[in-house]
Amino acid sequence: MIANVKNTLDILNKYGIRPKKKLGQNFLIDVNVLRKIITAANVGPEDGVIEIGPGIGALTEGLMAAAKKVVAYEIDQRFIEILENELPRRDNLKIAAKDFLKADLDEDLEWLTDCARILVVSNLPYYITTPIIFRLLKSVLQASEFYLMVQKEVGTRLTAGPERKEYGALSVYMKYKTDAEILFSVSPNCFYPRPEVESIMIAIKRKTASLPVQSEEKFLEFIKLIFSRKRKTLLNNVSDAYGFDKEQLRSNFSAKGLNEKSRAEELEVQKIRDLYVLLFESPKP
Repeated sequence: MIANVKNTLDILNKYGIRPKKKLGQNFLIDVNVLRKIITAANVGPEDGVIEIGPGIGALTEGLMAAAKKVVAYEIDQRFIEILENELPRRDNLKIAAKDFLKADLDEDLEWLTDCARILVVSNLPYYITTPIIFRLLKSVLQASEFYLMVQKEVGTRLTAGPERKEYGALSVYMKYKTDAEILFSVSPNCFYPRPEVESIMIAIKRKTASLPVQSEEKFLEFIKLIFSRKRKTLLNNVSDAYGFDKEQLRSNFSAKGLNEKSRAEELEVQKIRDLYVLLFESPKP
């Protein structure tokens, strides 16, 4: 198996490759962690898997053994030859040598249409974790489950709830769109090169029942705004940004059971969404 330090070093030396820190290239070298990832995602023989950032193929190898088909997106052309040559079999692997953030997903993933379930399982490049997750959530992919290795700090923000210091705009957006949870921690010693940060595995599942808004883009802007100045109350933030009369805002807050001294980090996503709809999407008297 690729996922051990000897085989990883042998492959990198064979192809004369040095990992690029700026691209977040830290390769999994612990087969037990690899097995935990595949077990946590419950990858089965009828499943299609999307992997983003396969690198030299440690996780890819395990996914190919467990799934029906795997599509692997790799932006670093140096690894394409490795993926083509070093994996034990290639009949159920499609290598997409391109940037996932710019790819035509409909065209690339047509290959997975005969799979019973499509899911995303990846050790994500940490420097672009958030853009990748946003693209996954905004896409119309059939995939509804994402199992992702991410930097601990980012994963904590993605899954945080109200009253926690990590709770912010990203946390609210995730709770609006998904159910997300931390599965397990992964030591820096499980990677080569050893990263300077800790990692965690998270599970993200799209919500089947949504809290509808007319414009998700405007709602996201509202979320970002109310968390942008945490020292101010929610009422003052909204009044300053949108020019609402404070007396009218107090009335709106009262209608939604909100204290005028409330701060954004105290509120569940339902309360934030309800306030947004009242302010921007409800019929005016």
